[in-house]
Parts: sequence; structure tokens; C-alpha cells
Amino acid sequence: MLASASARAERLLGPGLYPDPSKRLVWLDVVKTISAFAVVVTHIASIGWQAMAPSDEGWLVTSIYEIATRFAVPVFFMASGALLLNPRRELSTRRILTIYLPKAAVLALVVSFAYCVFERTVYGWQGWKVVIVAALDGPYFIWYLWVLVGLYALTPLLRLVSRNLDSLSYAVVLLAFFVIGRSTADAMIPGSLLAVWMDNFILFSSGMEGVFYYLLGAWLIAHPFSRKLALISILLGAISLTLAVAFNYRDALANGPDLYYVARDNLFIAIYAIGAWQLCRLFCTREYEGPLLRCLVRWGMFIYLFHPFLRLMMEGISFFHPLIDWLIEAPLEAIPIVSLLLWVISVGSAFTYEIAWSQIRKVSSRVT
Repeated sequence: MLASASARAERLLGPGLYPDPSKRLVWLDVVKTISAFAVVVTHIASIGWQAMAPSDEGWLVTSIYEIATRFAVPVFFMASGALLLNPRRELSTRRILTIYLPKAAVLALVVSFAYCVFERTVYGWQGWKVVIVAALDGPYFIWYLWVLVGLYALTPLLRLVSRNLDSLSYAVVLLAFFVIGRSTADAMIPGSLLAVWMDNFILFSSGMEGVFYYLLGAWLIAHPFSRKLALISILLGAISLTLAVAFNYRDALANGPDLYYVARDNLFIAIYAIGAWQLCRLFCTREYEGPLLRCLVRWGMFIYLFHPFLRLMMEGISFFHPLIDWLIEAPLEAIPIVSLLLWVISVGSAFTYEIAWSQIRKVSSRVT
């Protein structure tokens, strides 16, 4: 009796089911690195996706690239949750609220301002007021940082949830129903009684997908799938991807291009993201202590924030317009090649920035 009670207490409140935070999870580094590249592909594919009609031959190709890389942002949130919500990791509330949160907020404001200044420089200056308003509103890619700010603010509370695996499971199921379920009901059966009823739960309807994936990452890291279950998850992810492409194409032909069917809070993308997560966990288990992977992981945020500047140059400067034409005329080969080019430039820029910043700090320390 006492033994069973002790075992239950260990399962519910024992962080022992979580991995040792001092040991590096190679597969998690791999999935974050792949996701950083996938985001670049998403943003490059969207150029042709927005420019072409669904009836055009190349639109479906761009749509497949666009949808196939939609796992990236959910996986980023899942990876953050897997690391930061691990109760075995020493992480004080003070550190979260005084370092993590303000750092993300300042980065969001600085990058937004820099991007908007660059955008107005490319497309024509309209005054500082326009820049400031646009920066506060935020460019299309900066939302991720603001969601991180919110997640960091919630992290001290969510870490309490993650310590109790029953509470964690309940929270994941609850958010899956009201966030993922609501969005899917709106997309699949708009106007239905189910969709109308779920729309009444405003608290769970806007911006909560980040919290869902954050908690899901913690749940998955504490409940590693068996090989059989992981393979089933990967298969379901592939099926979900196929259905997302098919439904999105059907809807686009009928109503025009719309990413509602493949949003982050859609059931298809949630299942697909879990499949991608399990794929890396299952097949990327070899220990790798080389510096390249660690650098790519460290530069992931830089790549995410830098490549939109390169895309802006492609769209706004006539010298680069042949690349845009190529993306529209031959998307099958152009999208991966252009995406790889921008990713390589971003990686090189991250390396250059890191070296330059290191030298500046050395000089500064000598002066002081």
C-alpha cells in the first residue's frame, strides 16, 4: 500500500521522469536546426503562394512547400517547453522574469524597429511616425518573440503544472480541445453548432496555441514514445500533412488562397508537428559533440530574425527580382535553392556577428 502510494507520488510529483538537463539531447538540437531552415522555406514559398492563383500549375507546388514546413514554429515552442518546463532544471522565477522575458521583449522591439527602417529605406521613406507605428505593430515574423514574452511570463506557473504529470496531461488535453479543436471546427465545419459553441470560449481562442505547444513539449519529453508508437505518430503526421495539402488546395480553388487550413492551431498541423518531433527523436540519437551543431542551435534565433531582411531585399530591390521571377516560374527547384542560399547567408552573418561581438567585448574589457 505504502509502496504503491510512494510510486504514485513519484510519478505525479517526481521530476525523475524528465531527462537530466545536464545531458545534451542531440535529437532536440537536430530538430531545432531543421526547424530554423524550415521557417526560411516557409517564408520563401509564401512569395509565390501569394503571387499566383490556385489554378496556376506552380501554386500547388508552392503550397506543398509552404505546408510541409509548417511544423517548424510548433516544434520551436515544443523544444522551449521541453527545456524550460523540466522541473529538474534549476531555473528561478527571478531569472525568467529579469533575464529571459526582458531580453525577448527588447529583441522584439529592436528588430522590429530595424526591419521597419530598412523597409522604408527600400520602398521609400515616409517619416519616423510611420516607422514607429509599424515597429510597434510588428513585422510579419516578429509575433513569435512576443509569444515568447508571454510564455516566459507564464513559465513560473507552468513549471508548477509540469511538476505534476496528471496536471500536465490535463492541461495539454484541455488546450488541445479548446485551441486546436476550436480552430479545426471553424475550418472544417464553419457555422456548425460545434464551431459556434467553441467560439464562445474567448479565453481559449486567441494566441493560446503557443501555450499548448509549450506544454506539449514538456509532456512529450516526460513521456518518451516507444518505437512502435513513435512510428505510428510519424505515419499519422504524414497522413495529416497529405490531408492538409488536399483540403487547403480544394478550399483555395473554391474560395481563394487561405492558410486557415494549415494554421498552427489546426489539428492537421498539430499532428504533423508531433510526427516531425518523433521522427527526429527516433532517428537522430547518435551522440555528436562537434561544434557545428551547437553553433547552428545557438544561431537559430539569429537565422529566424535575419532572413526576413534578405527576403525584403529580394522583393524590394530590382536587382534581385530575377530570383522572385524564378520562384514563380520554377518553384519546384527554386524554392529549396533560394531558401538554402538565404539560410547559408544567415548562418554566415551569425558567425560574423558572433566573432565581431567577441572582439568588441575583448576590447571593452581591456579598456575598462
